[in-house]
Amino acid sequence: MTDTILRIWSRIETVLIGLLVLCALFTFMGGAAVRVLTPQHAVDWADEVALYFIVWASVIAGSTLAAEGRHINTEIIVGGLSDRKRRAAAVFTFALTLVFCAVMAWLGWEAFEFSRMLDDRSASSLRTPQAWFLFLALPTGMGLMVLKMILLAFAGRGITTSPEPAETADFTKKAE
Repeated sequence: MTDTILRIWSRIETVLIGLLVLCALFTFMGGAAVRVLTPQHAVDWADEVALYFIVWASVIAGSTLAAEGRHINTEIIVGGLSDRKRRAAAVFTFALTLVFCAVMAWLGWEAFEFSRMLDDRSASSLRTPQAWFLFLALPTGMGLMVLKMILLAFAGRGITTSPEPAETADFTKKAE
């Protein structure tokens, strides 16, 4: 059940990340095209909006990478360890990452609240509230990471080692 939730969640996030990156691309390129082709109609906010899309896609990507076992890993160091030490390093990395993400989610929420209190706005003609479009990304992304890591722990998986696909496992057995 947990694996199904993780798989569906990761697919939704992957689609969302793809859409955000495409929106960033079209916004940036559209703004550049308008500046070149019809400078009198140029907007000052295209780069800013593209940046918002990129920031949101980046913070959401951490959760997906964790579920796929592709999170930060020092393979050159871990590869030389015994199995027991490798498992201990994976548990340590998992715990350290979980604590880091939880603290960053909390601090990100504090930054969001502070920006909202100040009614911090962008310098472009859009005057977008920075709390909602920029600062909320950090606690959202880190909160997703914490939730995903908790589900991964229940599933008995880590964030630095992906499970071997069944096709690969079968192929290697046949090759031997």
